[in-house]
Amino acid sequence: MDVTFQDLLLTWRWRPDVIAVLGISATAYVVGWQRLRRRDARAAPGWRLAAYLGGIGALALALLSAIDWLGSLLFFVHMIQHELLMMAAPPLLLLGDPLPVVLWALPANWRRSVAQFLTPGARLRRVLRGITWMPVTWPLFVVALWGWHAPAAYEASLASELVHNVQHLSFFMAALLFWWPLISPAPRLHGHIHHAIRVVYALPAAFQSQLLGLIFAFFTTRALYPHYEAVPRLWGFSVLQDQSTAGLLMMQVEGMIYLAVVLLQVAALLRREERITHQREELGLEP
Repeated sequence: MDVTFQDLLLTWRWRPDVIAVLGISATAYVVGWQRLRRRDARAAPGWRLAAYLGGIGALALALLSAIDWLGSLLFFVHMIQHELLMMAAPPLLLLGDPLPVVLWALPANWRRSVAQFLTPGARLRRVLRGITWMPVTWPLFVVALWGWHAPAAYEASLASELVHNVQHLSFFMAALLFWWPLISPAPRLHGHIHHAIRVVYALPAAFQSQLLGLIFAFFTTRALYPHYEAVPRLWGFSVLQDQSTAGLLMMQVEGMIYLAVVLLQVAALLRREERITHQREELGLEP
């Protein structure tokens, strides 16, 4: 069996449910962004629009392109799909600060009705605050990642379209919650989270993902997922080569993303300390 580059470019799945959700989400954001920008350009910068649409694009690529069906033949392609669902789409969507923007796509009376559910003390806000709390989001993210890569769960996802969809949804939702306290989109549920705390939050996540990647890449001498032993092999990849490539891909992609997160947080911390020192000097509080 052979798959050409042209096949990869031209093969897209028709999934009305995914297309509808992505289309509505993108349209609502663009409409809200345009309305908000007309009122105050600073409240709707272009980079947020680009980030949000990039997140929508990452989801479309993961769920509608050839990556989706090719993942059933090659584990490393399936890993690319999981990276898009967990490490690309969620942070990009949250960087778009979607809630206030999408609210501006609604009629004024609807906007006010929805906003009241997010005011301080509102039940929905309390629920959101609870499920985006770091001691909750971190273990949820790790359980989703490791749990679905356990052989029994992974094999079940390949055997059933329903289970596969549940896997993807749980990956995406767990990642969305995980990234929330790192990016802090509106509504600001936890106040200012110190940059050092964000570093402490991100580093163990990086370590555990590197460990899982190492297991796939170097610590196994047999195929972890029998499914891939039973399907046609593509592009000369043996089952173990495919598995090792998936592990290396996971380590490299997630390693670079977590490194960027840590460096950005350290840079923000240094800028904050510099501002504080400058303010103290202006007030004559520094020697």
